[in-house]
Amino acid sequence: MALGTLYIHHPSARTPAILAIAKEYGIELDIVHADTHGGENYDKLIQVNSLAQIPVFVGPGGFVLTECIPIALYITSQSDTTTLLGSNQREYYQIIQWMSMVNSEMIPNIGGVMLPLLGRQQPVRQNSEDCLRRFHIGCKRLDTHLQKNRYLAGDQVTLADLFSVGAIIFAVKIFHKVLEAQYPRLFSWFHEVYEIPMFKEVVGEFEPLDMPVPMLPEELVPN
Repeated sequence: MALGTLYIHHPSARTPAILAIAKEYGIELDIVHADTHGGENYDKLIQVNSLAQIPVFVGPGGFVLTECIPIALYITSQSDTTTLLGSNQREYYQIIQWMSMVNSEMIPNIGGVMLPLLGRQQPVRQNSEDCLRRFHIGCKRLDTHLQKNRYLAGDQVTLADLFSVGAIIFAVKIFHKVLEAQYPRLFSWFHEVYEIPMFKEVVGEFEPLDMPVPMLPEELVPN
């Protein structure tokens, strides 16, 4: 019996970790792809989340969770033996810290850089150069932390690592040469987490793309 219904887009930066963890722990979810405005699934999404944002989890008894972080925490916590939520309270809050940073900073700024390359524009953060600058700042913060720590929270892989890697997959595919050169620790951590079998089974083989990318002026690159 399914734990509930998960509304997603495909692809989505915010759902790879949720899907991988659910599959690893044998948690059955009814997946609904609500991609098309005006379609039947989109109409269903509007009924449970008037903001029409994904992911949305709908459980029994009218239980609804919106926003990716609480959904990811809820799905992960269904396992009594999970190690993905840290080994103590401090690590648990560090997990939330990194997920929040990636969700609020990295994903919107990646969108602000990447969507114009695809001929699309997002409704917020439309200054692509500023988004590129903020993307580099986020990369620098992650790289600096990972120079002293193997993983984001604690000494083993947690939800923070899986969520964050899932969130930046498309950016790494495009900016792989830049990231490898300027943020080597971030780059190696990304690939270590990506290659975890339970994660890779959901996201597939990593295939970098060879295309022109916008470059940040040298004076704006964070030190």
